[in-house]
Amino acid sequence: MKSFHQKQAEFSESIRNSNQSKGLANVEKRRLVVYQELLFNNILGFLSNGFPVLASIYGKEKWLALAKRFFKTHQCTSPYFVEINREFLEYLSNEHTISETDPTFLLELAHYEWLELAVSTKKTYQHAKQWDGKEVVDNICLSDSVEIASYRYPVHEISKTFQPSEPSDPIFIIVYRNTAFKIGFNVINNVTAHLITLLQQPGAHTLKSVTEQMLTAMPQIPQQHTIQGTKQTIEKLLEQQVLLIPID
Repeated sequence: MKSFHQKQAEFSESIRNSNQSKGLANVEKRRLVVYQELLFNNILGFLSNGFPVLASIYGKEKWLALAKRFFKTHQCTSPYFVEINREFLEYLSNEHTISETDPTFLLELAHYEWLELAVSTKKTYQHAKQWDGKEVVDNICLSDSVEIASYRYPVHEISKTFQPSEPSDPIFIIVYRNTAFKIGFNVINNVTAHLITLLQQPGAHTLKSVTEQMLTAMPQIPQQHTIQGTKQTIEKLLEQQVLLIPID
């Protein structure tokens, strides 16, 4: 007699792949097909909503085929629907065989589109407050909701009508969530990217300590330019709630 886990695995395989359902005992074919369609359509909806640009580039038929391959072959590690897009990204990165019909920027665009959901659902327990625009800033910290990524393709500009075939210079993008739970995107230069990398390091950060580190990192730039530029950048990031003020 098969164990519960064996039966569960057999049923799961039958849901993913209708060709395997012929030998499934005690389940009517028509009932299984209905369940398969409901589950697949739910997953397809999550993918299409989570990767709208990618879906538009593939077109209806190719996107449907890609979603079906994911549905049939990928073993999801999470039971939560909110994790489906992360699972799809892992499938594209580790299991999907890239072909000539896939865009060269497939993985980078998929990661960029996934970041929005990742940031919007990220749990944070940070003891910090937003800047009111008036308080004199001393201690600062990076918001726990912020994600920074580097891409070789201009993923923020890619669309059905703009599909670059060659990579460009590295592009740095930060995705963040403010206290109103609105998601923002910033394309930043390598100087700002370095500043954010410094703030990702553990420990306390002050405007003075960060400025000193930026001066050390860019000795070729006049000191006053670095000091003023760092101050202005930090204030802008505070306004956007990329940076927060820690509460003692």
